[in-house]
Amino acid sequence: MSNLSGLETLLKAISDILTAGVAIISFSLFIYAVTFKLHDKVTLSFTFLMLCIVVIFGADSFITVTQDAGSLRFLLKIHWLGIVLLPTAYFRFSDGLLSMTGKPSRGRRSLIGNLCIVISLAFAALLFTNLLVGVVIMDRPPAPYLERTIFNDLFSAFFFITMFLSWYNYIRAYRRTVTSTSRRRMLYLIISAVGPALGSFPYLLYGSGFAAQMPLVFWLLSIISNATVFITLITMTYAVSFFGFPWTDRVIKSRLFRWVMRGPTTASITLGVTTIINRLGKLWQVDVSALIVLAMVAVIVIFEYSITLFANIWERFLFSKNDREELEQIRSLEDKLLTSNDVRQFTDLILATICDLLQVQGAHLFVINGNGNGMDVLAGKMSQNYSDRRGEFLSLAAGFEDRENVIVPGNDGCSILPLFFAPNDGSPELMGVILVEDFDNSRMDPEKQTSAGKLTSRLALALHDRKVQENLFVSLEMLTPQVSIIQDLLATSRFNQEKIYDESPITDTQEVDKWVKDALDHLWGGPKLSQNMLLRLRLVEEKTVMEKESPVNALREVLRSAIDQLKPEGERQYTNEWILYNLLDLKYLSGWKVKDIARKLSLSEADLYRKQRIAISAVSNLIINMEKSITEKNN
Repeated sequence: MSNLSGLETLLKAISDILTAGVAIISFSLFIYAVTFKLHDKVTLSFTFLMLCIVVIFGADSFITVTQDAGSLRFLLKIHWLGIVLLPTAYFRFSDGLLSMTGKPSRGRRSLIGNLCIVISLAFAALLFTNLLVGVVIMDRPPAPYLERTIFNDLFSAFFFITMFLSWYNYIRAYRRTVTSTSRRRMLYLIISAVGPALGSFPYLLYGSGFAAQMPLVFWLLSIISNATVFITLITMTYAVSFFGFPWTDRVIKSRLFRWVMRGPTTASITLGVTTIINRLGKLWQVDVSALIVLAMVAVIVIFEYSITLFANIWERFLFSKNDREELEQIRSLEDKLLTSNDVRQFTDLILATICDLLQVQGAHLFVINGNGNGMDVLAGKMSQNYSDRRGEFLSLAAGFEDRENVIVPGNDGCSILPLFFAPNDGSPELMGVILVEDFDNSRMDPEKQTSAGKLTSRLALALHDRKVQENLFVSLEMLTPQVSIIQDLLATSRFNQEKIYDESPITDTQEVDKWVKDALDHLWGGPKLSQNMLLRLRLVEEKTVMEKESPVNALREVLRSAIDQLKPEGERQYTNEWILYNLLDLKYLSGWKVKDIARKLSLSEADLYRKQRIAISAVSNLIINMEKSITEKNN
């Protein structure tokens, strides 16, 4: 008898832990669902479905540790609130899924959906009375539950009829999918949706007698049910993620896996270990409070470390070999790239070493083509500022052909160290020049010559690498919006192929704001205009063809036209009505300085920048509307 009692206690403890685990995973996935980017009918209804499951299992997990009758009744009604809303959530989700496959409701599904909402709200209202559920039954094993009423039978009929209609929609959606990938993901979704539906139904209403006679079977079935719900929730979220994020398959798998493992799985395991230790302590009448704290810390640290340690194994399972190799190359860039700060620190080190080697007071580095004038670096002290003569020193170094002499005498007591990068298959490229003062060439022995040559070649290599990386950053900046377009099309057309015909490159107004600002900053010439994503607009292409202009000039005219549309009627004034147009005209078309514009418009600089953001957003909206008009006209 004691062995059976102990086994029952163990099974109940495991069931309680899994119930809390389902509450944790459902809440975590609910938060994950809230972050979905494409807030359409599918993702919104799925988020509501996850909220119902959070309510059901969240209340359930508190019920397992509550003994007070009043508290139990309150928690059981919260539990029932989630159950009452769950069928409607399932039907709305199935309706959105079927609509996503290109089969929108013609009226009947919308009518049924609205009817489900009304019925669910009616049952929810009955929770405030004793009509839907009766009093709390606490003295009958294996677990407390609310007394059955006649309305329970009506709700059960509503529950199973609505679930049947939901699965009918799921099957229709599955049949409408064409590709093997879409069908596979839809199948994952249909099968995994069974778990939360069956795991949430209040079986004790009809099986309390059986559960009281066979408590071991009841707790074993509860364990299997909770474990199934835990797994199927993850599978459902994985399938729905393809609607919610404009990401590729590998990114969705990786991010969801990391979220599940580092968040809910870690929390569930930690909760399980501490709960078992606590209950064993009570059983053996031992104080285990210190052990619980140690176990909690140990489980979190060890499990988090294990996730990182075995990352290669689960990535091998999730991704193909080619994907893994490409991902490793991309990830290695983070460690290998030289940032501006890295180059500056390395430059400071080289210049300081050269000053010590040549025994001079200071050294000034000039980088060719500016590579950003900010890369000019001064180490030590110089008798004067040579910045205005940088072109002279760079020209002197460029005409220097004797590569054997590392240091070259200049003018006015100055000497220069040219920085040449010599590739294996090309002529040396001048990267910059180092200027030093009062250096005595007679002190330049062969050993110093060799050391100085090593230092200048290493600095030239660093500058060359940074130059290559800057070109890479420009390419990435141009590529990012295009990749975003492809990802958005991929996300929206996975189950509705008609979306793939959307030709508009405009996907995010914030991105367009950035493109417009970049183009206005370089309105009269510069890479932010000549390489701007706005050049891909049909609006610009059409103006290029019709007016036989270059794309850059066409874009410049589009921006002018958008700014002119912000101009109020009548003669120019400096009132609030004119402030957006005046700001754009003075800053970008007339080239005024910020201080002068602020004074002219009677604004503080902070207020001017706020108004500038509003003005740029207004230009963006005008361009978006013009682009949509042309797209609709051509289609």
